[in-house]
Amino acid sequence: MTEESVRDERTAPPAEEERPHVLVVDDEAEVRELYADQLADEYDVSTAASGSEALDVLDDSVDVVLLDRRMPGLHGDDTLERIRASGVDVRVAAVSGVGVGLDVVGLPIDAYLEKPVDLDDLRDAVDRLVRVARYDDRVRQYFAVMHKLAALEEAGIAQVDGEYGELVRRREALESGIDDLHDRLDHEDYELLFRDLGDDGHDSPADLYA
Repeated sequence: MTEESVRDERTAPPAEEERPHVLVVDDEAEVRELYADQLADEYDVSTAASGSEALDVLDDSVDVVLLDRRMPGLHGDDTLERIRASGVDVRVAAVSGVGVGLDVVGLPIDAYLEKPVDLDDLRDAVDRLVRVARYDDRVRQYFAVMHKLAALEEAGIAQVDGEYGELVRRREALESGIDDLHDRLDHEDYELLFRDLGDDGHDSPADLYA
């Protein structure tokens, strides 16, 4: 290697870190463009106008999918089922103009956003899901369960049995296997887990990280 090539190698800028990839799926062009514009400064964003188009675009490069639940043709929930069946390890946030209900308990989603989505909340949700992706599957399931509980409680749906009770039991089962949860998450992510649920029988993040 010549002296010049060594000097060029030393002074070359570091390789740019690959940006997370978000796929926005919505049949309304204005919505797709709005979400893409909000996310484009930090994420690589692809868009799809239908569930079928989303499945054609989806591959292992996608980190987060923002999926409209109510679309003509292939329904959002059917698209979600096919995404999960594809084996692609991706975080999915369901986006809907219909308020959250107990039907979300059985949906294999990681977050639920209600239209019209506040753009800051949209950005926060994507940021959170990108971070969640780095954890193991059990912790990711726990994030999803906690987010569903928060969404249901915010909507005034807090029952002790039925689907809500099943979600609580799922949370408890996951907790029993993640006794060191506060050691495995960074402070910000732990704060996010319990921000919307209040105390709920847990030590506060401030106490855990004191």
